[in-house]
Amino acid sequence: MLPNSNQSHVAEVLMGGLFQPLTERITPDINPDEIEFQFFPGVREELLSWLTVDEIIFAIEQVSAYLAERMGKSLKEFEALLMSSQCRNNDLAKQIYPFAQVEAKVLQNLGGAYATFAQEILNEQKTDLLYEAKLLIVGEGGAGKTTLAKKIKNPNYKLQQDESSTEGLNVIQWKFPFKGKEFQVNIWDFGGQEIYHATHQFFLTKRSLYVLVADTRKEDTDFYYWLNVVELLSGNSPLLIVKNEKQERKREINERELRREFTNFQETLTTNLATDHGLPEILNKIKHYITNLPHVGIELPKTWVKVREALESNSREYISLEEYLNICDQHGFTKQEDKLQLSDYLHDLGVCLHFQDDDFLIKTVILKPTWATDAVYKVLDNPQVIQNLGKFDRNDLKNIWHENKYANMRPELLRLMMKFKLCYEIPSRPGTYIAPQLLSVNQPDFNWDESNNLIVRYKYDFMPKGILTRFIVEMHSEIEQQTLVWKTGVVLAKDQTRAEVIEHYNQREIKVRVAGNRKKELLAVITNELEKIHNSYERLEYKTLVPCNCEKCKDSQTPYFYERDVLYNSLNERNYQIQCQKSFRMVDVRRLIDDILPTLPNLEVPISEPVTRNQVFISYSRQDQEWLTKLQKHLKPMIRNQNMDVWDDTKIQPGAEWRKEIENALAAAKVAVLLVSPDFLASDFIADNELPPLLDAAEAKGLTIIWIPLSFCSYDETEIEKYQSAHPPDKPLNSLNPAQESKAWVDICKKIKATVPR
Repeated sequence: MLPNSNQSHVAEVLMGGLFQPLTERITPDINPDEIEFQFFPGVREELLSWLTVDEIIFAIEQVSAYLAERMGKSLKEFEALLMSSQCRNNDLAKQIYPFAQVEAKVLQNLGGAYATFAQEILNEQKTDLLYEAKLLIVGEGGAGKTTLAKKIKNPNYKLQQDESSTEGLNVIQWKFPFKGKEFQVNIWDFGGQEIYHATHQFFLTKRSLYVLVADTRKEDTDFYYWLNVVELLSGNSPLLIVKNEKQERKREINERELRREFTNFQETLTTNLATDHGLPEILNKIKHYITNLPHVGIELPKTWVKVREALESNSREYISLEEYLNICDQHGFTKQEDKLQLSDYLHDLGVCLHFQDDDFLIKTVILKPTWATDAVYKVLDNPQVIQNLGKFDRNDLKNIWHENKYANMRPELLRLMMKFKLCYEIPSRPGTYIAPQLLSVNQPDFNWDESNNLIVRYKYDFMPKGILTRFIVEMHSEIEQQTLVWKTGVVLAKDQTRAEVIEHYNQREIKVRVAGNRKKELLAVITNELEKIHNSYERLEYKTLVPCNCEKCKDSQTPYFYERDVLYNSLNERNYQIQCQKSFRMVDVRRLIDDILPTLPNLEVPISEPVTRNQVFISYSRQDQEWLTKLQKHLKPMIRNQNMDVWDDTKIQPGAEWRKEIENALAAAKVAVLLVSPDFLASDFIADNELPPLLDAAEAKGLTIIWIPLSFCSYDETEIEKYQSAHPPDKPLNSLNPAQESKAWVDICKKIKATVPR
């Protein structure tokens, strides 16, 4: 660091009796950078007494600049790390933790504003361990979920003969000793009635333990439904099956088959909740699995813990955002982003609800989640609303939410229902709403012109409940006469064109048929809305089926269907003919695709004009849509400041020539950002269409490739390994806690920005 220093000067300092080693065992092969020293007691104070304040501040600035340069950071970034609320859960912050401690001690001795700044640093360095998790109990109505929840909290609880079924959900806190501290479990007990199935999915969270309770006497538990729902929405959180053997009725479960199909399924446990047989083992197993969840034991700043305790001790159901921010101020928070990051973290843990992605709901922090969920279920369970087939108005809501705890929050609660796609406002009748899951099951009478229809089918490996009701909410303004809608279907009308969308749940299928003057345009809008809903599920597997247009099939309501991905793969291989399995005639693949797209994609390889490379191209798998959204959010300030031009396939407008759009974007890319995951590596489209031109351009030095590890995967088996990773591959983003992940995104975006030409 000093310009004229050498090894003899270092030896003189270390042997001068000023320092003592902190590293316990120093061996010849140890990395010198890993050896830590500290002054003997009193030495630092003596040295500081010889210096002026200006000299001390100058020394701190010089050391900070030196360390920042060694870490590849700017001085501002280094100072931000000193104040990082994630310190010690972040590799870079760990490196500067000792210096942060030294700087704080030095500044404390200077008093005044320096001491205040030092205290902020020390506050951020104080941590506590997170010993808390969420336990979600699911299953059919009457299986014993509520009894199990109560017996977990109190093993001496006696089963009541008239035990009522849970309406909506209950939240119970259970605490037990763990590693000298108290482990807190937030038990979410879900009502099992059919009406609740579609709404529960909004509260199924990652980093949780799931228990599926089955009544062996009834044998009505659909294990595959519940295991699929949990796998789809929980981020592969572990799941236990508890068989409640009422009246000692036994039921065998094919565990081997379930374990082969569902990697998150752990084991089956047996009990009789009337006699408590097997209950101690269940409690021990729950403790084992929940204390071994990945996030348990991570370090959190003590300021976070204090705010959380203040929120939990507050007896109110909700507070304003301003009140929440003031509570954060009172407990040592200084930055707005840290305060919002904490509320987002507590939202994931189920401690409170704070919907930051909604401009209206962000103004309220809901301290008691059941206050909000109870209010929602009061509407869905209301006899008058049920009798009116899901229709209600603001006067109905006044009667339903008449209690004082709801009176001043009716607009927020209604907004919450609309956010969850549980209701929509009838366009021609402001103030009147429909909850589509309460619509009539009977399809209304209507005429349909079956000539020259466009037909598309979606076939699901597993079909979660609620896809169609969410679609109805999204498309409600186009419902024909606002009357042609029922629980499993809807007719839309727009620009002299009609579309019928029907869910066949038992067949795991949604069928769309369109008739009229502008069929392709309306079909494009429908498929776009369904794709958005599909992408909200992390692991949803489905096939899009395209009808044959041969002479035998083209006017048929039951044509032969091709998988859309098979057609695209056929085009990629320059194979333009495919056989219909009804007429056995050969059909043009390009025309099959053209029939469901507004225009025929240009499949010829064009002679391209010279293109200026100035864009950031993002390549990702559709299964990783959630990660793309996060990256877009963090890049937004840079895009807004016109520091970069970013392209991904969400920029493609309905009706555009999507393949041409992608080709143009690839040609204009100066930087390629790859969101790498198992789904990304498994994508044939990415491997065959996006990666080759990117890798070729990188070889020609015309493009920079940066890749982001989303999850553990076999990237080292691909050419991606040769290129720069924006984040350590051994610590992919899905292995981080929310605070670490947020910091990682900030660092990643800075690296992307640094590669973009100015």
